[in-house]
Amino acid sequence: MGKKRGSAGSGKKQPQSKGGGFLAGPRRFTRDVRSELRRVSWPDRDQLRQSTAVVLIIVIVLALYIAAVDVVFQSLVRLVFL
Repeated sequence: MGKKRGSAGSGKKQPQSKGGGFLAGPRRFTRDVRSELRRVSWPDRDQLRQSTAVVLIIVIVLALYIAAVDVVFQSLVRLVFL
């Protein structure tokens, strides 16, 4: 007549238990993270200093820009509302 519930043709996947206990997942995750971290090309001191300097300069420039825009808007608000 029709398909039975829970039959192999229903399209539902059943979770498979792979053994290893409760900590198998976290152990595999930790092992995979360590494996990926070994592949990373870490910067040397000079590259790190350069990158840090670039970031600090950009942050300072953006902070000055936002401060200037804030002063302009503050002046405009005083002119309009006071």
